[in-house]
Amino acid sequence: MLSPIIIGLLMVLAYYFAPQILKYRKQLYMGVWFVLAAIIALRGKPFVTPFVKGFVGFAFFYVVMITGALNPSWKLTKKLRSVRAPYSILGFVLLMSHPLNYVAEVLSKQRDIPYFGVAAFLIMVPLFITSYMAIRKKMKAQTWVKLQRWAYPVYALMLIHLLVNASSPQNRIVAILLFVPYVGLKVHKEFIAKCKIDTALA
Repeated sequence: MLSPIIIGLLMVLAYYFAPQILKYRKQLYMGVWFVLAAIIALRGKPFVTPFVKGFVGFAFFYVVMITGALNPSWKLTKKLRSVRAPYSILGFVLLMSHPLNYVAEVLSKQRDIPYFGVAAFLIMVPLFITSYMAIRKKMKAQTWVKLQRWAYPVYALMLIHLLVNASSPQNRIVAILLFVPYVGLKVHKEFIAKCKIDTALA
């Protein structure tokens, strides 16, 4: 499973090139659709396998996910938070080759319908649309925050999808090893936040 390597690369890119990513995000948003078209056109080629298998798209979403669990005072976290919206948009578009590949395989009766993956993808659609700043600005802040909370069911469904459809036991282990730290960090972060609130109210 290539996702851990890609996750590391995306974090490095965010750490060193966050300003450039933000500056040229509109060009990236347009360019990624051409990349998606190329991936679909070259679906059978080995070098597009990481995209078609969903490794690249998942890596983007994992960075977005883990950012919300990291200590907000860290320099890395600040860099990652600044590119969460671009990473969400780029990740969703690149991930689209994965369900499209599943559709082709289901129609040709090569596999069954991956229900957990389908559910995750459908919930992702409004999250993807509202990641665009032009859309977000038209929404009430409270409404946008409530909508973004649907990301948590997406994360759970993605994990189940990975475990159910993993091509090998090793990939299942990698999926678990990626999600366990997230859950641990998120629970710790929420616990610390609650303790601070309780202390302030005491």
